[in-house]
Amino acid sequence: MPGEMSKADQALILSSLEACLYVIKDLQQTVQELKDEVNRLKGEQGKPTISAKNQQEEENGEDSSRSDQDISSEAERKEKKGKGRKRGVKFDGSQQVTREEVIKIEDKSDLPLDIEFKGYATNHYQNLLITSELIVVKQEIYYSPSQGKTYKAELPLEYEAGYDYTQELKGHILMLKFEMGLSIPKIGDFLRMNGINISNATVSNTVLAGGAYFQAEKEALHRSGMEVGLYTQTDTTGARVNGENWHTHIMGNAYYSAYFTTPHKDRQTILDILRGEAARFYLLNEDTFELYDYLKIPKKIQEKLETLSLASIVDQDQFVAQLTSALSPKEYEKHGAKLLEGAYLAAYHYDDPLAVLVVDDAPQYKLLALWIALCWVHAGRHFKKLNPIVKHHQAVLDDFLNEFWAYYRALKSYQLHPDLPTAKILDQQFDQLFSRKTGYEQLDERIAKTKLKKKELLVVLKHPYVPLHNNASELDARKEVRYRDISFQTRNQKGTQAKDTMFTIIQTCKKLGVNAYAYVLDRITKRNRMTPLEKIMFNTAKAC
Repeated sequence: MPGEMSKADQALILSSLEACLYVIKDLQQTVQELKDEVNRLKGEQGKPTISAKNQQEEENGEDSSRSDQDISSEAERKEKKGKGRKRGVKFDGSQQVTREEVIKIEDKSDLPLDIEFKGYATNHYQNLLITSELIVVKQEIYYSPSQGKTYKAELPLEYEAGYDYTQELKGHILMLKFEMGLSIPKIGDFLRMNGINISNATVSNTVLAGGAYFQAEKEALHRSGMEVGLYTQTDTTGARVNGENWHTHIMGNAYYSAYFTTPHKDRQTILDILRGEAARFYLLNEDTFELYDYLKIPKKIQEKLETLSLASIVDQDQFVAQLTSALSPKEYEKHGAKLLEGAYLAAYHYDDPLAVLVVDDAPQYKLLALWIALCWVHAGRHFKKLNPIVKHHQAVLDDFLNEFWAYYRALKSYQLHPDLPTAKILDQQFDQLFSRKTGYEQLDERIAKTKLKKKELLVVLKHPYVPLHNNASELDARKEVRYRDISFQTRNQKGTQAKDTMFTIIQTCKKLGVNAYAYVLDRITKRNRMTPLEKIMFNTAKAC
């Protein structure tokens, strides 16, 4: 009929309305921030922070908002399960009874005369005993007049000469710091209130020494973990070192987690970590020039390098010498960093590259493995961040997200029973899902961007053992975040190394089902009764 509006026109009007509402919302926020600043300068308080939901409830008198803060996808991506009954902790017989008390009825005068003893009503109560000891250790001393020599009995491994505390106490301090999350002053307070005469400086020195003790084991775990794992996951979070912003990288898989805190988070830094901090090496071949194209090195610069005879891997000094001989100082200053990065990557690809790396979509992770597997949870967050204002667009986004997470669950089912026909169907369904046009402009743009990541998002079809998300690394990253919240920063390289090393040992213990507290005490006291983590890792991988 004449005058009727086409669907395309309706979609255009709604998209324009959405854009206008976004602009209005941003302007309102800017105006409010300026008002708050004016009030602050006048010595008053600004508008209190309230959630988007409560704000719209106040304005509209209804619960019609979509919070722009919550972008979690836990509810959508997980399959719903029935509610289980909550049960209290029961005594299961695994704990040893250390004390038994019998409670008697002291006054039986009020009881009937015909009472008969029928046994006991038994209850179990758990308790924690924290006690301190002052141990006197006497070493026999003998003197030989003929030799003019003194002989003294050797100290057991539990005791350290020149150190006034047992190795076991040292282990307790390490776990209070790195597992329980206590600060150095709080650890000192806890020990002193329980009878240990110790200073905060001694606690700090113990923490630093303990980190160095486990350093070699940390390096072995990282090296072996990458060998036995079918994939590697990584994530990065912020860290503070002596007042500067650094970055903590978490590497791991199903068998281990390793922490590395560095000043930078660029691609070469991550490659250093993957290679175990070995000296960098460089290669100039066809792959290098392909990487230079990716890194956008100008052709005229590449042409000058084609004359260099570097068909073999060389060290950094040799490669820099070759570059500076072929380029002018100004050209090297401008492009040198990228030229080194490309040649470093080429040498790594030629040597023994990592097979699969599970990451978020940060650019520094690209090119670091044969297969880069992107996290579906991160992909879903981009859609959750859209937060449309127009009701029609809210409904469109909800419908798409339902299909998005339904497809995600189909991929999870495929991992349990992978086969080629199902893989082909899922491949086609991906194209269908991420080729649609909804009329909601921002959503359509995000759908198109996600489709460009098809290869990285569907690594699971060729490698079903690869996780669909990077949540394991994000959970490991929380350890660093909590440490930063409590201790704020490390003060020097020794403190940073101690933190990374102990986090590696503790989190790896948890993944392997080992009591971290018991393991640290076993190693610190040099009893060495527990199986090394590296051996447990290999045995676990072999069993799988």
